[in-house]
Amino acid sequence: MISWRQRVRDLEAENQELRAKIIELERYLKAFDNAHTPSSMKRKKNTKKKEGNQPRFPGKPPGRGGGGIQLPPPDKIVEHTLDNCPLSGLPLGEPIGYRKKTIVDFPDKPIIVTEHRIMQYISPATGEIIEANVNLPNHIYGSNLRSIVAMLKNLTNSHEKIADFLRELGAPSFSTERVQNIADDFTHLLESRRDGFLTEIREAPYLHADETTMRKDGQNGYIWNICTPKISLFFARMSRGSKEIRSILPVYNGVIVRDGYKVYNDYQLTQRCWVHLLREVREISEKNNEIKPQYERLKLLYEQLKILNAKPPENKAIEEAKWKLKDIVTCLDAMRKGRKLATLIKNGGENWFTALYYEGVPLENNHAERELRPLVLLRKTIGCYRNEKGQRWIDIVISVLHTWKLQGINIFQQLRAVQVT
Repeated sequence: MISWRQRVRDLEAENQELRAKIIELERYLKAFDNAHTPSSMKRKKNTKKKEGNQPRFPGKPPGRGGGGIQLPPPDKIVEHTLDNCPLSGLPLGEPIGYRKKTIVDFPDKPIIVTEHRIMQYISPATGEIIEANVNLPNHIYGSNLRSIVAMLKNLTNSHEKIADFLRELGAPSFSTERVQNIADDFTHLLESRRDGFLTEIREAPYLHADETTMRKDGQNGYIWNICTPKISLFFARMSRGSKEIRSILPVYNGVIVRDGYKVYNDYQLTQRCWVHLLREVREISEKNNEIKPQYERLKLLYEQLKILNAKPPENKAIEEAKWKLKDIVTCLDAMRKGRKLATLIKNGGENWFTALYYEGVPLENNHAERELRPLVLLRKTIGCYRNEKGQRWIDIVISVLHTWKLQGINIFQQLRAVQVT
């Protein structure tokens, strides 16, 4: 018969084993769901039904002006007239006015096949056959259709879906291979544009930098992004090491707004992201009431820093903000659960305040995260890119299209223009 002492020892051993497994599982889960995980990848927490009859999508709050629809100018005007009164049959004469109704739609046949007949003549001077000089594409499919293919691919549509869509619109033999060929053509057409944007962004006073995972043919890889408010460039690479960011930014004298990833430490001027920090502290404070007061202090400090960031540098106010952050670190260091956060803040050093000394530099890296979100959606759709062609599409075409979008340029018109030789 097992004594109660032996039973207690067995239970304690079992308890220790279970605790070790829980710690290991939490560590594993942390790799996939942490403060740096994009919102699209996080587990849902707000799935409870709302009380009462409150709609899930309530629309704009009361008092807000409606956005409305911006109508383009009409391409054609159709007049609907009457000659005789439908009631009496008597003639109506000239109309006294009209009621306007605007319709925006595709034509009845979205894809039009045009046969160009280039007339040939015999030159009276030389006797040779001559013909009109026309600027027509070398391809069967015109610049409008090819531009739409590029835009559909950029919207994370697969080659099969794009080909199916165009066949339904009236191109019966359009194939997935044709989609790939058109995509390859645009990587060549837009390469010089991308190189120009890269030269420009390397001279910007500040930029954002971030990265996310993207597999290449089943092998682990990454998508790097560097962006400003008007330029956004992507780089598909197999490594997340410092050599990759150094190949993208071999020399950079501006401020890099970044998260806590250490490869950016080699650059002289960086601004650590306050939003990343607040996410991390909030996540731990939700499980530990002792840390909540420091989280509230950090939120208040961040609001104060945003006010300072909108003004010319005020050394006295900045030094006071630095002292407040240092005091928060001291308080966190005194807590067992807060030491990791204290170390995180200390590792950032002066980089939490760089933006306060440089005009226009933000305190957070939200812009880079927003720019990477379409690539996250692309990853969900295609799983991975397969080869060098897929890498060039990301590096060149997606970069140029995102940049045009940031600059408010009409992407369709630009894609048409680059095909004109």
